[in-house]
Parts: sequence; structure tokens; C-alpha cells
Amino acid sequence: MSTNPPSLPTTSAALNSRSKATGAVFALAGMSAYYLPVTKDRFVRTAFNIVKNRTENTIDDLNDAALAITNRKLSPEQKVFLSQNGVAETLDAINSKIAELKNSITDSDTVKNLKKGFADNFKDFKKSEALMDSVSSKAFQKIRWRNFAWGAGIGFVLGNFLGSGMKG
Repeated sequence: MSTNPPSLPTTSAALNSRSKATGAVFALAGMSAYYLPVTKDRFVRTAFNIVKNRTENTIDDLNDAALAITNRKLSPEQKVFLSQNGVAETLDAINSKIAELKNSITDSDTVKNLKKGFADNFKDFKKSEALMDSVSSKAFQKIRWRNFAWGAGIGFVLGNFLGSGMKG
């Protein structure tokens, strides 16, 4: 009788499950990318993109309200939206607000000043979350979660690759 220990199965199913397990372990390790430091340039870019997206959404809502005014079907929600944005329920006022908002995200001087404001306050924002406004907080959160997802994905792929090369 032989006293040799049984060897691990080397079937493709066993190697595939081992590969996935290694991938999961590496994905967990990759999730620590959430804690990577946030750079000033990336923060400024992300914060500006958030402001730009919010402004574009507001412009879309204003266009919807303008269309409703021309059809004489302005809803109560649209009336509240217009009053919250300080816009009268006229086409001229809405078009004026749309032009102002477009200018705020396309004018090079305005954009430069907005980005400079984010860059100047970056150090303070990084020190204390209490000093952040909603855009800055959202920018930090978005960057960290993107790091988290990329770290997990890269870790999983790397782990799968390394796990598939392991011999039992």
C-alpha cells in the first residue's frame, strides 16, 4: 500500500475554479485602490465635469419648460423648478437663463476661474470633509469609487491570469 498523499485534481473545472478563487482574492486586494491619494488635477477635472453635467441637466430642464410654455402646458413641477432657479415663466427669461448657463461652462475665462477656485481650495478640501461643498464631496467620492472599481477589476483579471497558470 502506498502512503503518498492524494494529488489535487488537475481537471479544467478544478483549474477554472482555482483561477476564479485567485481572481477573487486579487480583486479584494485591488479594492484597496479606493484609498489611493487624490491628485489635484484629477480632482479639478472631475469637479468641473460634475458642474458641467449639472448645468447641462438644468439647461435640458429649462428647454423642457420652454417647450411646455409654448404648448401652454406648464406643469406645477416646472413652475417650481423655474421659481427655484429665479426664472420668470416667459420664453425670454428662460432663453436668457439658458444663455447664461451655457456661458458659465463654455466661456474660457469663467471656466478658468471655476477650475482655479477648485484648485485653490483642494488642500482644504483634502484636509476636512466639513469644508467641502456638494460638488467637491461628489468629486472625491467619484474618484475614490472609480479607483475602487478599477482596482477590483484589474485585480480580478490579474488573479485569474495568475491562477490559471498554477499547476496543482
